[in-house]
Amino acid sequence: MRDSLHRKKARVWALLMAVVLVLSLAVPQIAVHAAPNEVVQAALGIDVSRYQGAIDWDQVAASGVQFAMIRVGYRTQSTGILNEDPYARYNLQEAQRVGLKVGAYFFSAAVNEAEAVEEAVFTANLIDKYRITFPVAYDCEGFRDAASRQHALGRDVRTALAVTFLDTIAARGYTPMFYASKSEMTDSKDWNMNILNRYKVWVSQYPSDPFPITPASSYTGVQAMWQYTCKAAIPGIAGDVDMNVSYFNYDGIAEPKDPSGAELVSAANAANVQYLDVNEVVTPNTKVNLRTVPGTDSPATIVVPINPGDMIFRTGIGNNGWSRVVLNGQVLYAYTAYLQKVM
Repeated sequence: MRDSLHRKKARVWALLMAVVLVLSLAVPQIAVHAAPNEVVQAALGIDVSRYQGAIDWDQVAASGVQFAMIRVGYRTQSTGILNEDPYARYNLQEAQRVGLKVGAYFFSAAVNEAEAVEEAVFTANLIDKYRITFPVAYDCEGFRDAASRQHALGRDVRTALAVTFLDTIAARGYTPMFYASKSEMTDSKDWNMNILNRYKVWVSQYPSDPFPITPASSYTGVQAMWQYTCKAAIPGIAGDVDMNVSYFNYDGIAEPKDPSGAELVSAANAANVQYLDVNEVVTPNTKVNLRTVPGTDSPATIVVPINPGDMIFRTGIGNNGWSRVVLNGQVLYAYTAYLQKVM
């Protein structure tokens, strides 16, 4: 029985790869904001976050997956606190190590322009040291929930915030992309697609028979990528994962915007560190270095020292002895023992 199931999954995966190789552009496409090495060619990819845990990226690459959209952070919908996805740096590091083409996305809960800019700057600062070839996407969900801080925002306000994020990302040299469900985008129900379709559009729709049995999303608007299931089974990933087909690809892999190189991180460190979300101003009780990672292994991770009396915004207190802080839109880290709350 198990062997039969494995053979069935293998046949389905082989069919997926065969279809991608010959897939024609059967849906409306868009060419604006295209990178110089973009090509008209379909590709299969996954999108991942902390919910997939520690991924074995060697197995993912061997399975035939061609690209990965990696969540780098999120803003909490109830409190508005900015957070880095704990697996962001590990996933970016490992996906590029095994040769996958990498994109990124941020889960937004912005309620004003300043927060949308902050989210985009946070995203760009984090990914600048990685090879980001695929687009950088804006993802905003859950705003119909009465508990969401975005609940009272109208369609036009939400659209304006998405535009602010995407334009800021574009100004940093990345290809912007907008993500939403088919139902939210159809007839511009929840987003003004007359404005947003000038960017690449990533549509989410899960038909009962996923791709390639269902060859394309039924969304009739402009689209460049389709998230067709949240139940894919991919070697190297425990549990389900989102699967996507993009209607574009690239003939190479981009170089990092910042060539200085990212600090190496391990899956164990990403898995074991948990942060208690806070929203407070702190100051050091002695001179302390703000670092790009919660560790002192390398002086290259030091960004700037701060002194007693200097105030900085703290968003999390980790179980590893480090605090997560934000400076000029960049997430940094400092010893918790050296920080005190400003009353």
